[in-house]
Amino acid sequence: MSRIRILSDQVANQIAAGEVVERPASVLKELVENALDAGATRIEVAWEDGGKRLLEVADDGSGMARDELYLALERHATSKVRTADDLGHLATFGFRGEALPSIASVSRFDLASAEAEGAGHRLRCEFGVVREVAPLARSRGTTVTVRDLFAQLPARRRFLKSTDTEHAQLWGVAARMALASPGVHWTLRPDRGALLVLPPVADPGLRLAPLLGEKMARLVPFVNGEPPWCLRGFVSPPDLSFRDRNHLYLFVNGRAVRDRLLLAALAEAWSGTFAKGSYPAAVLFLELPPEAVDVNVHPTKAEVRFRDPQRLFAWVRGATEEAWAQLRGGLASVLELPPKPLEAEFELNPSRRGEAQHPRLWSDHSGGALGAVEALANAFETRPLDRPYAYAAAYAAEAPGVAEPGQGAGLRFLGSFQQTYLLVEVDGDPGPELWIVDQHVAHERVLFERLFLRRHAPAIQPLLPPQAVRLGPEAVARLAPFLEELNAVGVEADAFGEDALVVRGLPDFLADRDPQALLEDLLARLEREGRVDLDTFRRDLNAELACRAAIKKHHALPPDLALALVRDLLACQVPNTCPHGRPIIKKLSLGDLERSFGRRV
Repeated sequence: MSRIRILSDQVANQIAAGEVVERPASVLKELVENALDAGATRIEVAWEDGGKRLLEVADDGSGMARDELYLALERHATSKVRTADDLGHLATFGFRGEALPSIASVSRFDLASAEAEGAGHRLRCEFGVVREVAPLARSRGTTVTVRDLFAQLPARRRFLKSTDTEHAQLWGVAARMALASPGVHWTLRPDRGALLVLPPVADPGLRLAPLLGEKMARLVPFVNGEPPWCLRGFVSPPDLSFRDRNHLYLFVNGRAVRDRLLLAALAEAWSGTFAKGSYPAAVLFLELPPEAVDVNVHPTKAEVRFRDPQRLFAWVRGATEEAWAQLRGGLASVLELPPKPLEAEFELNPSRRGEAQHPRLWSDHSGGALGAVEALANAFETRPLDRPYAYAAAYAAEAPGVAEPGQGAGLRFLGSFQQTYLLVEVDGDPGPELWIVDQHVAHERVLFERLFLRRHAPAIQPLLPPQAVRLGPEAVARLAPFLEELNAVGVEADAFGEDALVVRGLPDFLADRDPQALLEDLLARLEREGRVDLDTFRRDLNAELACRAAIKKHHALPPDLALALVRDLLACQVPNTCPHGRPIIKKLSLGDLERSFGRRV
């Protein structure tokens, strides 16, 4: 007797259910996707006991005829795919024809539907066996009721989590589906918690707070591109962050996905805006031509594959990075300062015309950010410096003609604490505020944006003689794509055979670094991050340049330069964090101070 046999349809469906039906939340996802594909404008969802006892989805879509109820429970029966060519440009959520038979095989399953008012039918199925099909008077649309999920599969049922956990999973799926379909009227009826009714809206932003929490109402919308290539979304301002990545929501053509490529693009985009260990919130809707994305790569369609992943990565990262860069965290709005273009030249102190004036902290003297550092020292007196950032010592000792505190409308310099933190009084709304500004990271942000956005080249310190650094063929091959960028930022290095680089010069402020250690540090970062593109490499290098060149702590700034630094900071695209994500400004309102001293506010 042959040991190989054809499985029965019931067993095959239960096996398929292991891939498609992981838990009640995956049942909800499949049923709602069918409703949306049927053109539903109203969807009502109800569940009990975390969906284990009851899960029901009702819609007002196109409905099905009596014979179609039978066909809907056959494996690979679908109305959405005709030929294999259709898989290349799918515009629907479901297409495999496995969801309904898989769900019906592991539950007590009712399917009621009508194509027109009054004339409908109801199919009743128990664990894969059809028990009854009968006429039913009902409105146009479909209702699917799933009871006792996995009741006859105790091993599968034991893998389900607690009712609270499954309840939370159902809410998560419902929230994502409702976010992705703002034009649909939603009613959610759980057996615990409040009824939630969501009327249709044109702006998905109106659904952020009711579905994701009040904090999410602070997310700021942005759009990049136009259909069929369009990225729309909402991102949190820099002062709104979380301790985990659970506030990131990704949609591709209306489908909620988990995608490492998109998450990596987001992570690179928020780097430098949010401190290490804190994460932003983002809701992204990516619209692509159907042929640009393959959704047929995962049993539950939770993952997708893009036809041109590198192009997509760069686009998503660039668009979201620009969106975060434009958020000033409310700093400029407090003073109602008009944003200044980074390309603009900044005036010197107009009150000191005709005298030796201090250049602004990121002016264009001597060719860029590093030139500005040297120009600051030269404004006091021309003298050799053993480090380009050693100019800081000259501030307190030799600054001629210090301006009086209070120069500049809306900003008054009060002094500094430990020659590190600038204390600035700000005319805010509704009342005055005390700002505590870390001078090092403030200057670091100013120099970074000047250097990164303007591509200024630093001064080069030649190595005499040039130094050969042997790293091995694999390491040299990894660094080879970045040699041009290394040279652009002052690390003059070229290939020297297959296993070594020859370093001919370093930026002035890295002149004390061992070239071998410097290149090994860069290699370690490449290995740690796995995949780094040129733009990310350039940004990280320029962040290090800015950090090395910025004024250090325990160096006093005169009032006019302190105010100049704060003004230049407010002109930055991201004034509230340094390129590495550290906070720059701490704010205390008058009310905060009054309350801390027990005064009535």
